[in-house]
Amino acid sequence: MAEALIQILIVIFSVLLIGGIIWAFLRRNTRKLSPSCLAAIDGISEASAVKRLSVRPFLFWLERFFISCESLWFDQNFIYVFSRQKLAAKYKFEQILVLEVTKIRINHARIWRISFAGGANELERDGTNKPEQEGASEYKFVPAASIFTPSFKEFLQILREKNRGAIKTEPRFWETV
Repeated sequence: MAEALIQILIVIFSVLLIGGIIWAFLRRNTRKLSPSCLAAIDGISEASAVKRLSVRPFLFWLERFFISCESLWFDQNFIYVFSRQKLAAKYKFEQILVLEVTKIRINHARIWRISFAGGANELERDGTNKPEQEGASEYKFVPAASIFTPSFKEFLQILREKNRGAIKTEPRFWETV
């Protein structure tokens, strides 16, 4: 009886693990912005103009304790923060105070911290942002850095042109490939 129960628990755990990994790869980290999110951004009509800045790694649903729940996207002029498929905030590159790496890693991916100055164009505030300073917003994210999607490299190039002093930690080779 105990052996059958253990085998059932192993099967349930395996199904949950494989299902979570498939869900994380296929549904959680889409490459393009959804049409409803794209409609929330004024002046942009094509999805290829907006690129993904952050991804959500899979850590058995515990990653929410280490990284922000919001999704970060960017184009040539702004950084967009989406919370539950709604545009929560829009920042200019000049409003970035700090971009640095933290000491936390999830699945060998380094977690970065980005902090924005107060007075940003925040569209709605539902308590998800925890300001460190008065009027400042901070997000922790894993960058979308891979060989196939070099969007983090493009983000760093734009940031170097517009606000070089905000970069406190230089990325490693694999994050800029």
